[in-house]
Amino acid sequence: MSFVSPEFALIALIFFPIYWSLSRRRSLQLGFLTVSGYALYATWSVQFAGILLVFSAYIWLAGYWVQSCKTNPGRKLWFSISVLVSLTLLLTSKYYEFVRQTLTALMPNLGLQALLPIIDIVAPAGISFFTFQAVTYLVWQYETKPPRTSFIHLLLFLSFWPTLFAGPIMRARDFFAQLSGADVGLPRQTHKAIYYILLGLFQKMVFASRLAGTFVDEAFKYPDAQTFVTSFAAIAGYSLQIFLDFAGYTLIVTGLALMLGFSLPINFKQPYLAINLQEFWRHWHISLSSFIRDYIYIPLGGNRKGFAHTQFNILLAMVISGLWHGANSTFIVWGTLHGLGVVFVNLYDKALGKDQAMPVIMARIFTLSYIALAWVFFRADNNESALQLLAGLTNGLGKTEFQHGLLAAFTIIFFLLSAQAQRIERACVQWLTELGWVALTLLVSALAFVAIVLGPSGVPGFIYYRF
Repeated sequence: MSFVSPEFALIALIFFPIYWSLSRRRSLQLGFLTVSGYALYATWSVQFAGILLVFSAYIWLAGYWVQSCKTNPGRKLWFSISVLVSLTLLLTSKYYEFVRQTLTALMPNLGLQALLPIIDIVAPAGISFFTFQAVTYLVWQYETKPPRTSFIHLLLFLSFWPTLFAGPIMRARDFFAQLSGADVGLPRQTHKAIYYILLGLFQKMVFASRLAGTFVDEAFKYPDAQTFVTSFAAIAGYSLQIFLDFAGYTLIVTGLALMLGFSLPINFKQPYLAINLQEFWRHWHISLSSFIRDYIYIPLGGNRKGFAHTQFNILLAMVISGLWHGANSTFIVWGTLHGLGVVFVNLYDKALGKDQAMPVIMARIFTLSYIALAWVFFRADNNESALQLLAGLTNGLGKTEFQHGLLAAFTIIFFLLSAQAQRIERACVQWLTELGWVALTLLVSALAFVAIVLGPSGVPGFIYYRF
């Protein structure tokens, strides 16, 4: 069940009053929240819900085993085994077929025969997100030996429905710290939550969906038939679409979590205003990029083993980031492009010095152009299609239509508003705070209705549900 479906809206009108009414009975309320997470997951697949339950039970037991070890070598061994086993489901369900097909194609060239059998495995929805959250739990148990976690609380952590399907990736330390807070279970920053939900609805339902239907989907479906105008519009349109889709989703679930009494980690900070790729990754999908930094890049050695080794670690971390998004060579290319881009910036700074950086406006244009071109591989079905769409930029100007002018105007407005995003948020939240509840209810109903009317027919999916 999607968070932008009418069914979810109707259920939410029933769920939240019941949930808030249980605030004086914390255990019952958290149990109700846990059951609701599994019930929502079961609307996708009862089998997925069963897998999540078994997986969560293992993670809880693994954390118990890690904490129970009395010696450091034993704890380290159990921790390593626990992490590897926790990744097994993700690696098997998401990457086995990709590895099998790759080896089947490569082995004959080496005079060998690939014998890996075909296994029909469907990756559970949101597996990449709840697996990484499980890893943060095991690391937390290993590094700090916190008070023993109850099984129900661990079930809630991994089935917390605002983050279950597409993040943000919550870290166990932060989540369990909130569980002990006095205000958990009651609405938190209600007017900000309303602002986030409404803004997210418009970003996803209206803007992202319109960009996809008007400029993106058709061009990527027929990449060899594009001209400069249509290719450029598709590239620009998808760059805007993926941000508005994912950032809109994050806003919606962040608002919903606030209504539950939980704060989610910030996932976006206007990444398209970045002056280099390092800054982009500090502002784009922050929960993932910080996870890659803390749990992959730093354990690889980070920047502690010299400049050359640091660049290798960066490149490897970015390739892994690409692979995390899916078992497709296009994601490997996308991650590699970002890794090489970051390495290039570091080489540029080392050779010329950071005081010789290009002007801010030029740096932003160069960075955004590189990001947009890399997005083509992220969106395309295969590398050949990506190259065909890019080749469309050399196929002649093509016919310019009114909708391309609208895209240009929308892009300009988008960047103007992005530069003032924090100020606009503060002003809107303050205005909503000053409204009475009757006026606020009417306003929310009216804006939600407008978003539905302007949005596409049916229930649109979110891009990051794929991952």
